[in-house]
Amino acid sequence: MKRRTFLGGGLSLPLVASQFLRERAMAEPMSSITNALSGRPANDADRVFLDDLERRCYRYFADSADSGTGLIPDRGSTDGSWFSKYASSAACGFGLTAHTIAADRGFITQEEAVDRVRLLLRSLLNIAEHQRGFVYHFFSCKDGKRRRNSEASSIDTALMIAGAMCAASTFHDDLQIVEMANQLYERVDWTWMLGTNDLLHMGWTPEGGMLPYQWDSYSELILLVLLAIGAPNNPIPPKCWQAWRREPVLRFDGEDFLSYPPLFVHQYPMAYFDFRNVRSPSGRSYWDNSVRAHRAQIAFMTELAARYPNQFGHYGADVWGLTSSDSAHGYRDWGGPYQVDRFEPDRGIDGTVVPSAAAGGLAVLPNAALHTLRFQHERYGEKVYGRYGFVNAFNPVTGWIGADVIGIDTGISLAMANNLETGGVWQAFMRHPAATRALQLAGFTRMRS
Repeated sequence: MKRRTFLGGGLSLPLVASQFLRERAMAEPMSSITNALSGRPANDADRVFLDDLERRCYRYFADSADSGTGLIPDRGSTDGSWFSKYASSAACGFGLTAHTIAADRGFITQEEAVDRVRLLLRSLLNIAEHQRGFVYHFFSCKDGKRRRNSEASSIDTALMIAGAMCAASTFHDDLQIVEMANQLYERVDWTWMLGTNDLLHMGWTPEGGMLPYQWDSYSELILLVLLAIGAPNNPIPPKCWQAWRREPVLRFDGEDFLSYPPLFVHQYPMAYFDFRNVRSPSGRSYWDNSVRAHRAQIAFMTELAARYPNQFGHYGADVWGLTSSDSAHGYRDWGGPYQVDRFEPDRGIDGTVVPSAAAGGLAVLPNAALHTLRFQHERYGEKVYGRYGFVNAFNPVTGWIGADVIGIDTGISLAMANNLETGGVWQAFMRHPAATRALQLAGFTRMRS
């Protein structure tokens, strides 16, 4: 069971600013793993498109943030006329990331960015309900109270922490930001969520206690487990990196890869940890694994089009991208492929396209992602591309177009567009001592050039 399906219905800190800078300097030898970007926009038209996409995606976080708390709603209407009254901890993490991008790109002034980051961090630290540092999946934008009977979520807390780490690195000379971001990380008792089998649980609820579901096989757990290993307080043992199963395994173009059908699984960890030039203790490149998963999905969707042209004829190199999303019939945890050499519309695939699946792959597979996003923009126009960039999902065959954008999908689109253009999110995150410490403790090594 993955995060989106569950509720779809060694070093001690605190760090003051000067101490943070010293630890960051100590981390530099390992952070030199961040080399030149794998791909940049090839022409001026691509750069113009990406710049516009980033600005629109950021607008969601600027418009939707509660004026009193800065907390980021889970979702909102595409025209900005409505936002959910409940925030999500993951959306807030992407919000912190978004504010750092906006400051770096000049979308807002440094002063505005600092004010927004301070407000959001203060609210996450002081009013958002939590258990032992694990913030609830959903909580009120106004008062931080738990909403939707949600769990205190391990993965959503990790995504929130990742955004806080970016903020601490970007605004490293702001004592308030650094201290609040560090406190948010320090207070998490990662060992409390750890099972006797060295696997982390997905969450905890007041009604039922610790959830029985664990992060036991390949998924976005990569981000969670590494942040728990590299944590400043109450870290889990490095051996926990080896505890989860390296499965399911699929094969594409003669090579194996760890798979999970929705593409967000292959994107969230890659948006923050720069895996391009490191290998895990087993020798696996998780970056190459992500590239392969994206290529496999394009091939899967192309074959669906060939087999079922009436329903899926629009799928292919021009129009691709499936990840967990809204649909005409509710929220769906879909993607592909699901099995080797199986090309069927599993999990109810109905022709829907999810733009954030490609946008979240912009830094992973730049040419293919840019091509489909620009094609979707040009072919379907303002119907699918508006105030906050792309709608969450649409179906070109039936004419259904989602009415909402979702914070985490808009967030991953912005983060990966920024990584493609400047590498900004990678650079900010990898400057944080906990990021490099996590990779070192887990046994990652630099690839030989």
